Amino acid sequence: MRALELDCDNLIIGGGLAGLIAALRLRGSIILLSGGLGATAVSSGVFHPAGTDADAEDWFLSTMDGAYVRGKCVTVSGVTRSGLVPASTACEGSPALAAINEERPGFRRIEFMNGRSHQEIARILDHDDGAVEALADALSPIKADCVLVPPVLGIERAEDVRERISRSLAMEVREYVTAPSVLGLRLIHALKKKAAAIERLQMLDIVKAERIVDGHVEGVMGTKGKRNIRVRAVNLFIATGGPMTGFMVNGDRMFEPLTGATVTRDFEADLNENFFSDHPLMYKGIEPELYVHGFNSVRSIGAVSCGWGLYRALLSGYHAGDGLE
Repeated sequence: MRALELDCDNLIIGGGLAGLIAALRLRGSIILLSGGLGATAVSSGVFHPAGTDADAEDWFLSTMDGAYVRGKCVTVSGVTRSGLVPASTACEGSPALAAINEERPGFRRIEFMNGRSHQEIARILDHDDGAVEALADALSPIKADCVLVPPVLGIERAEDVRERISRSLAMEVREYVTAPSVLGLRLIHALKKKAAAIERLQMLDIVKAERIVDGHVEGVMGTKGKRNIRVRAVNLFIATGGPMTGFMVNGDRMFEPLTGATVTRDFEADLNENFFSDHPLMYKGIEPELYVHGFNSVRSIGAVSCGWGLYRALLSGYHAGDGLE
């Protein structure tokens, strides 16, 4: 099979939060290579703490068309968090708490689709109106102004499901925050839908980048990895979450072999026999600006650059193209 050969102004490796936001923001033609859903899809979906970059926050809230707000949410442990939160989780006061098919102190247990995961329930509610009515019936014994349920209220039509159940019960139904969570999957789905509407952007799923040389990226695509792909680009953005091929240590230097990127934080004190098995390497972060031959600019964004956290991924994706022509 012939290799797929493509050209673009901006090539992004990684289809998580930072990569998708960069794709929505960059100018010129864009190709985004995604190896899968990644960590964002199983995140809490909450940007906390927030408040350091009003421009990025305002852009994100506008882009999400009301699906996110500045507000407070309640976590599964009962802790209140503030920041940019899914609108379905924003709440004030002291709502009732409901757990589905499990015992939790302070939560009212309801029985609904026993044996199903939260993600399975959400996907069923996306397509089955009867299941939506059944969840409303299961919640009906709860008497309160507002009840928080786990994040199960659909993925593609979550707001519609939430409003229908709220109307049926004459009670505000919202969600509390868990991780891993449907909320992260909902966030990725919404951003991909936005990206799919941009004509100058091409998204390719199930792609593994294997070589970065002379201004192009080579790899394979497809579930069996049988189709070769070669993409030449002016600018390269690495948004892979973790380092693409792991870290290697050479003396007092730690680096990522594929790009040659070095770690930006001191690590000597961590070098012991437990380091590679237990230490969260993602917190180390590689250099935000890299030198790889053949590109005008090579930058790392998201967790691979600045560590875990949706807010930092938002900021790095939003500013990915700063300073580029």
